[in-house]
Parts: sequence; structure tokens; C-alpha cells
Amino acid sequence: MRRSLSVLGVVLSLSFFINPAYVQAGEAQESENSQYVQAQLQECPSAEEVFDEEQVERLLRQADRQVVRPDKFDRSNKDVMGGSSSHSPMGTYPTRKGVILVTGDYYKGIIPTGHAAIIYSSTRVVESLQNGVVTGDNNWNTVRDTCYGVTVKGTTTSQDASAANWCYNQIGKPYNWNYFDTKTRKKFYCSHLVWAAFKDNYGIDLDTSSFFGAIHPLELVSSNNTTKIYEK
Repeated sequence: MRRSLSVLGVVLSLSFFINPAYVQAGEAQESENSQYVQAQLQECPSAEEVFDEEQVERLLRQADRQVVRPDKFDRSNKDVMGGSSSHSPMGTYPTRKGVILVTGDYYKGIIPTGHAAIIYSSTRVVESLQNGVVTGDNNWNTVRDTCYGVTVKGTTTSQDASAANWCYNQIGKPYNWNYFDTKTRKKFYCSHLVWAAFKDNYGIDLDTSSFFGAIHPLELVSSNNTTKIYEK
């Protein structure tokens, strides 16, 4: 009898996954998401309009000129709230929880010349992509053409880890296509998410005001409130 029930369960499971109605529902959801993205793009200024190309290139050159310095180290906090407990040797790719990653690469048509994330563990980051806030692979040193690791001045490693936890708690929220709307916490774009974590929790503003309130990923590198600890 158990064998019959087991076989029946497998058949029902398979029929669920190949059910045309289920497939159509998935396709309809994907279409709905695509329509939502298109609607947001039409309502809000495009990234190209917000982030002036010449200004972005200036920030990129400024980031390259900055000197790589040693990471902070908090001897009193051994486990750093679930993240890597020790800072990496100077100039090596960071894995410490709460370090900010920025690339100057043109990222998937979202923000021209740039993308940002915060390290959650030695293998994962928290980032906001076109489908919203998610986790991703912590492998930017191998998959990006350019990569900067920066740490925030005035925070401890424990506070950085808490900022990463704050970003993690935003997972599932949609992408913010209005780059000037940094007041909202219902949705985020990549650099907006990282900026908000330190602004809301510690009152530290990583924006340079280069784009009249919109926050470009490269501003997180050129900010007076960050230190560059890694560069590729």
C-alpha cells in the first residue's frame, strides 16, 4: 500500500510540473514582471539621463587614483556576527562581512558604469538587481573587469556586519527605478541599498552629491567617508 501511495505521489508531482496551466501561469508572471519593469522605465528618468557619462568617468578616474590602504581590524570581535573574523592582508580581495564592493563595469543595462553590493559572508553578497534585493556570489575579483573594496570610516567591524545584516533583511524588496528617490525604503537600487544601511544605522552619508541626490556606485568609492582597501 505504501509503495502504491509513493508511486502515486511521484506521478502527481510530475503532473504538477508539466501541467500546461502551471507553465502558462509561470509565463504570465514573467510577462507581468517584464511589463512592470517597462512601466517603471517609462515613468522614471533613465540611468543614462541621471548619471552623466562625463561625471561617471571622472569618478572612475578618481577611484583609480585613490591609494589602497589597510583594512580596519577589531580585535575585540572574534566572529564579526557570522562573517569572516579577520581582515585580509593589505591589498587582497576582501571577504569580511560589511565591506562594500563596487565595480566600474557597465552592469546589465541598469546603472551605466557601475554596480555595488555589500559582503554578507566569504561566499555571498547582498545586492539589488533588476529583480530586486537578492544575494549573489562573492566572486567579483574573478568575474568583474574592475572591482574596488571599500570600508566605511567611523564604524567598527561589528557595525559593518550589522549593516550587512540590515541589507540582508531587505531581500525580496523590488528594484528602485527612480534614482532620485533615496528616501524610500520600500525598494532599492544597488548603491541606494548600501548607502541607506550606513545612513539609517549610523548617520554616515556616503553620497558625494555628484548627481543631485542620486547615488552612483562609484560615489561609494570616492566618498570622504570610505577607505579603499582593494582594487582590481
